[in-house]
Amino acid sequence: MINDIVNYKGISVKKELYPIIKHIEDVDKYKEELGRLSTSWDMFALLGQLGDINIDIGKTKENFLNLTSTLLNHLSEQQIKKVTQEMKFKAQVAIDILIRNLFERTADIGFLATDDDIRNFIQNYVSKYNENSVILRDNIQKRFKEYVSKYSVYFDIVVLDNHGKLLVRLNDDIKTEKTDLAFVNKVLNSDEDYLETYGFHDFIPQYKKSLVYSYKVTKTNNQNSENLGVLCLCFKFTDEMNGILTNLIDTKNKECITILDEDGFVIASSDKDHIKLGAKLPIVLNEEFKLISFAGRDYIAKTCETNGYQGFKGLKWYGHIMIPLEYAFLSDELNSKEVDDNIINAMMENEQHFSKELKEVFNNSQTIQDNLTRVIWNGNIAQSKLNSVNREFSKSLLNEIGIVGNKANSSLENLNQTIITSILKDSEFLSSLAIDIMDRNLYERANDCRWWALNSYFREAFDDYSTLHDKKDEISEILKYINDLYTVYTNLIFFDKNGKVIAVSNRNEEFLVGRVLTQDWVSKTLSLKDTSKYCVSKFEKTVLYDNQSTYIYSSAIRSLKNEAIVTGGIAVVFDSKPQFNAMLDDTLPRDTQGEKLPGVFALFTNKEKQIISSSNEDFEVDSYLNIDDSFFDLKNSHGLSKIIEFDNKYYAIAAKCSNGYREYKSRVDDYKNDVLCFVFIYIGSINCHTFLQKNKSKFLNTSKTKFTPTSVELATFYLGKKLLAVNAKNVIESISIDELKESIDMDKNNHFKGMVLYKDKLIAVLDIRDFVNEEIINDSLTNIILVEYDKDNIEHCIGILVSSLEEVCVVEEKTIQNIQSHFLGAGTLVESLVNVDETKDSKVAMLLDIKKIDRNLTKRI
Repeated sequence: MINDIVNYKGISVKKELYPIIKHIEDVDKYKEELGRLSTSWDMFALLGQLGDINIDIGKTKENFLNLTSTLLNHLSEQQIKKVTQEMKFKAQVAIDILIRNLFERTADIGFLATDDDIRNFIQNYVSKYNENSVILRDNIQKRFKEYVSKYSVYFDIVVLDNHGKLLVRLNDDIKTEKTDLAFVNKVLNSDEDYLETYGFHDFIPQYKKSLVYSYKVTKTNNQNSENLGVLCLCFKFTDEMNGILTNLIDTKNKECITILDEDGFVIASSDKDHIKLGAKLPIVLNEEFKLISFAGRDYIAKTCETNGYQGFKGLKWYGHIMIPLEYAFLSDELNSKEVDDNIINAMMENEQHFSKELKEVFNNSQTIQDNLTRVIWNGNIAQSKLNSVNREFSKSLLNEIGIVGNKANSSLENLNQTIITSILKDSEFLSSLAIDIMDRNLYERANDCRWWALNSYFREAFDDYSTLHDKKDEISEILKYINDLYTVYTNLIFFDKNGKVIAVSNRNEEFLVGRVLTQDWVSKTLSLKDTSKYCVSKFEKTVLYDNQSTYIYSSAIRSLKNEAIVTGGIAVVFDSKPQFNAMLDDTLPRDTQGEKLPGVFALFTNKEKQIISSSNEDFEVDSYLNIDDSFFDLKNSHGLSKIIEFDNKYYAIAAKCSNGYREYKSRVDDYKNDVLCFVFIYIGSINCHTFLQKNKSKFLNTSKTKFTPTSVELATFYLGKKLLAVNAKNVIESISIDELKESIDMDKNNHFKGMVLYKDKLIAVLDIRDFVNEEIINDSLTNIILVEYDKDNIEHCIGILVSSLEEVCVVEEKTIQNIQSHFLGAGTLVESLVNVDETKDSKVAMLLDIKKIDRNLTKRI
């Protein structure tokens, strides 16, 4: 075990932490702070000999040194765990968002390859020198432009014949006329529904590598139909990756997120100047993280393979993240927020945020601090009974020792603020990620309905309205074919200019055929001005979605003879429940076993607080999220995070308002529908056990420690919320409650609580809360003060349970205000009041009558 420990700048650390610990800012900060305090103990030990304060400083130093070692080891492990979990999450999200997007592309190529206009073009095209062919070519290019205006993720569309001859393309600036026949044959001979290729394609020679989706164009939809040629969709891979990666990276820590191919070569990078395309990186799949060297710099790295989307995993690509080691563990202290102690207490009871080991460190720290406070308090009590020439110096020295002790404890408590800040930061990132995924997904829905409305067969069928009903079965088959490709819909519905349903894709809902749709979105659809427009229903319950709430996207079908004439419409019923749930589910972080972290959930809502989707079953769709209105006032792309009280719990909550994607819900889009994503991270219960001490010990300000012939020293302490005092000359000392020998015979409600052994004598310990009218809900009595009023008679000594030790302060005798007994009555133990102004805040303390306590209470035992 000893071989597993190494020395790091005077601190014993675990060997596996040594290469990393020097880069962890919080660890280095606490090491420096606690190291300076360690030096202070040495100085105090020397000065203590001059002041004769009788405190074992060496023991205190040893206690804090051991605590420092334990804290830094644990803090290092926690920081490494947190950073590497975030790295894994980002690498996973990067590849999964990409795969989710590319899944849509496989549906696009499958449907577009069956487009009748493309089939007719290939069959009738002769050459670029043929007049009719030129017209056909111009028309099909217009159709491609329409397509790309809807699906702006493509930069080119290419049609090849069976011999590799390029017949038409969207971008005429590229003059390639023939392509590699091996590529064409591979597509024509494939049994798959599409071919996904990433590499050099000679028909787009301006790119060394490009991502292309290809499919054979056949004469009909029959399986053995004659091949006419090949259709290729050229995807804006670089453009898309810039959008994905920009939303994921944290520029502060210089991290770089990349996509790697099967062999580990970089094909996309969030910072190409940092990690260039084509660079070869190690694939880190089987380790939680790995320290690697790249271009003369040390990094921490992690790689993730995709989880896939609806069974689609695409090419064998990986999400990969690298952070320079010197930037991986930056402190969040500058951004930390001041948080109420109640929230800190709640967080410290939650092992998800505050581990048992870290809590033990705080327990030990509190124990050391309590013991040091008691020793200093007792030292001040002892000094009050001396007439030494070093008296003021000794009290000042005790004060400074106490201040340093408080600093040691405070340095640990600052860590709690950092943890809370980190939790809020996590919620902000997750909410931003989820709303981005939603916008990307719904962008596709707006594209689909607009494009399908342009299908020539549909438009021709609606132009010949008298025979439209005869074509119902054929239209239904086409709709079903489309729906099988685009599985995010439960139904595709065609309706005429009167709103009457003509055909549906879902055979289980054929009962809708012949019905007239009367919803608002139907009339709005039939009034759309041009092919760029679409309509979306409100998120509301509808019979078209089994009486559940969803969005329905729709677009107008226009006459082939005159585009100004609307002849009908197409509506696509979005399968909102599983689709939105999947978006939220994919956003939430997971542990090392792949399970979602408890206490973390997300919701989509609209600006009216209506819940659209939730990963938490306690929040039903269509119910309302009743939290602060400020969250629902957010502007597009803006976010808000704070800690709130909700359902008798504390949550870190972040909201982000949607901003659209590409042209969807942008300035050029008529559609306005602000959606919010909320991420809740459970911090702890409101009614949790109080871990942090509310009444921390104060120590004297040396400038006010002045003695006069008429000054009196008072020992002050808290009992619950009441500040009490006794004359310091009547105090023997304070001891820990651990020394109390409880009585097993007494009623728990009795004020007698047991005995302590002092100088071979048993002394009764009393709980006087009832006699000073103080209710103490929790068990916060941690100290015993031994007091006496007859130094020569040990029988006149008693112990009092108190909550915390405060100042041993100096006051002028004339400031003590005695209270007449007839005002007090027999039920109180207070004899006078005094204003204590040793600290910045002046407070009134109540002086106890020790003799009265002894005479009235010990007789009842």
